[in-house]
Amino acid sequence: MENGTKEIKKSRFKSVVPVMIYMSPEDRKNLHKYCAKQSIAASVIAREGIRMRLAGEEDVFNKGFNEGLNKAMQIVNATDGAKMMFPSGKSFAELVNENIADYMRLKS
Repeated sequence: MENGTKEIKKSRFKSVVPVMIYMSPEDRKNLHKYCAKQSIAASVIAREGIRMRLAGEEDVFNKGFNEGLNKAMQIVNATDGAKMMFPSGKSFAELVNENIADYMRLKS
């Protein structure tokens, strides 16, 4: 206080708005562990993740994710047992790879 005037603090809630998200109990537990280890609030992690997705930076993550799936498909193709053919004419490897391909993350 200076000259008898009272300093008024601006409320944090005038600069932010609430958003609610749902997480699995396991994700919530892992988030809380991570936040404690990094000494950072969960809301900071959520805001950073949302900003990253909106800015298109998730492409870096998605690229790595897809590279992992491609490597899994290479491993399946190199496995001798996966060459077994089904009556449909497709090999076990082809069927597994079709299912893995469904999880590829496409640029939106």
